[in-house]
Amino acid sequence: MERQALSCSFSAVKSPVLMDSRQNAERPGASPADPVTASDDSAESVLRGILASGGALLLAALALWALLPQLDAGHGAAVSGTAASRVFAGSDFRAERGDGAYIDGNTQIIGQLTGGEAVFSVEARLPLERYPYIRLDAAGSNPSLRYFLFWRTQEQPGQQFYAPLEAAGNGVSWHRMSTSELWRGTTTHLALGAFSADAAAPVALRELALHPDSRTANLGTAWSHWHAGGSWPAFAINRYLGAPPGSDHSPARLIGLWAALALAFVTLWAVWRRPGSRALLAAGLLAVFLPWLLLDRLWQAQLDRQSLLTGEAFAGKTQAEKHAASRHAELYDYAKHIQRRLNSQDARVFLLNTAAGHNFDRLRLQFHMLPANTYNYGADLLPPGQMRRGDYVLTLGAMPQIQYVPQQKILSDGHHAYRARLVDSHARGNLYLLSGYLGVPTTP
Repeated sequence: MERQALSCSFSAVKSPVLMDSRQNAERPGASPADPVTASDDSAESVLRGILASGGALLLAALALWALLPQLDAGHGAAVSGTAASRVFAGSDFRAERGDGAYIDGNTQIIGQLTGGEAVFSVEARLPLERYPYIRLDAAGSNPSLRYFLFWRTQEQPGQQFYAPLEAAGNGVSWHRMSTSELWRGTTTHLALGAFSADAAAPVALRELALHPDSRTANLGTAWSHWHAGGSWPAFAINRYLGAPPGSDHSPARLIGLWAALALAFVTLWAVWRRPGSRALLAAGLLAVFLPWLLLDRLWQAQLDRQSLLTGEAFAGKTQAEKHAASRHAELYDYAKHIQRRLNSQDARVFLLNTAAGHNFDRLRLQFHMLPANTYNYGADLLPPGQMRRGDYVLTLGAMPQIQYVPQQKILSDGHHAYRARLVDSHARGNLYLLSGYLGVPTTP
């Protein structure tokens, strides 16, 4: 009986607590540890962060659009004014060079290149300073086609000027011409030239338009240059610009600025609304990740185009044919020309050139001259001990400081003089064979 009483007494004490907990459990949203409610709150916070980052990226893009004229400072100023764009349809042009030309609607088509060239021309009298941009709509079946714009002016009628058009030939492309010091005066003729070693490469010209300065033209030029990936450039071994040299804007610079502005707007939103940590983290990550993803896709598109062009130029060819197809085939030919004049394959050759630093011609020539022991020691002759009898000196390009007296067979740079014999004279340089040191030249 005593035990039963104690049990009943304990139950009586405990039951209100149990009942209260049951009532709390039955109340919707009463428990802060409810997993469903916590999950809903988390999803809502992430959604708020996504919406906030989208708004921040949009505001940052508008701010960047407004800042474009300031970012473009230093790239050449256009003449102020409100000149209307001048548009020339492809059918307005004449096929000056190329075979199988015909007109399809407003498009002028050259079916086959003549001597590796296709040229369209039109008469146009325009003040070039008022049209710093051109918009080209052209397409070629061969990705190795290179495009140039040619023009003549009233001021210099006997002179023809030209400028390369990077990223042309894949549909619409924008190009800034005011960076060229030659884009001056009043034009009389305009011409578009397409060049390729493949003669059976048809070229279609739909439209060529000259535009005044504007944000649209500025951004269009930057976007075209970002897609201008050509064959792999040698300087990319040290740095990758993401755009051709001389381009108006670097993609990393503009897209990085876009991400920074978006993060600034996310910060202002966080101070104003005080969102939870999940929402803030989602907004911040997306404000950085989406611009980075765009930059990555741009670089991947350039890499794909570089692979395509490289394959078109070199796939299925022997090593000699690959060198012949290179843009710098002349350097390869010159290296082989020099090697045939050396006494031995591993001869010591001192390569002199006026250019300092990583000069492409000098370094590329050194590579092609292997297995010769080629030394790049700048632009001066070295003292005895470092240069000796039987060594060769190769002067690449014009070097007025290197003097050679053929009657006395003396090679001098004003600091050291050597007895030497001219072994080879070429448009690219001279090759000398040293036979002894003569000392320091005396000045009168």
